Amino acid sequence: MASVDPALSVDRVTKTYGTAVALSDASLSVQPGEMVALIGASGSGKSTLLRLASGLVLADSGSGAIRLFGEKVQENGKLSARVRRARAKVGFIFQQFNLVTRASLYANAMLGSLGQIAPWRGITGSFPDDVRKRAMEALERVGVAGHAGKRAANLSGGQQQRGAIARALVQRAEAIFADEPIASLDPVSARRVMRLLAELNEQDGLTVVVTLHQVDYALKYCRRAVALKAGKIIYDGPISGLTRERLIEIYGDEYRDVMDEEPVRA
Repeated sequence: MASVDPALSVDRVTKTYGTAVALSDASLSVQPGEMVALIGASGSGKSTLLRLASGLVLADSGSGAIRLFGEKVQENGKLSARVRRARAKVGFIFQQFNLVTRASLYANAMLGSLGQIAPWRGITGSFPDDVRKRAMEALERVGVAGHAGKRAANLSGGQQQRGAIARALVQRAEAIFADEPIASLDPVSARRVMRLLAELNEQDGLTVVVTLHQVDYALKYCRRAVALKAGKIIYDGPISGLTRERLIEIYGDEYRDVMDEEPVRA
């Protein structure tokens, strides 16, 4: 049987900013079809890890390779010549949505096709019919088709974030990397976005790696957790392993009562 490359492979990667160590000798492997939560306090290195994985940030010289579905993203602090091919397989969801606010939600969804069509089509907005069809289907899938013609700036945060996910579907991404996708959302919108990511993982087989501040959402929607503290991975295992004692180790004494709090409700 042919081997299946990991959706994400990180090999001994370090990232520093001046004298501050954001990530230290981190290694990680995520298999296709997994839904993984990256957790940890602010400044722990989880967002840095996700951005390194996408080639949005360069690792330090001497770091090992980062690969997406077998395609090298970077190594030794340098981007691979095949980085665009690797990135095409991953849709990146940002905390602040990263939509073109003056454009319609429909137009934003179609932007997911930019790596697949002639550049002039994207510049002029002359998207092929199949892209237009895919965009409407994606907006329907994420539940915001009724807002397709509205400017992104006029939509709620939750609607914009679902539009960003639709853009990743138009991209035909095999994985979604979501960096704090619910940090700016109200609780109802946050649950909708997390349910959507879980559905795409379970029903479509998309690999999902999501950074989360809210432990309850990781416990409810993810099956595996990777916890970082001061730039180091200190836990990598099943969600069931996030005991009260483990969470105190990850977050410190201020989270001593986290397991006693009421869980997130769907």
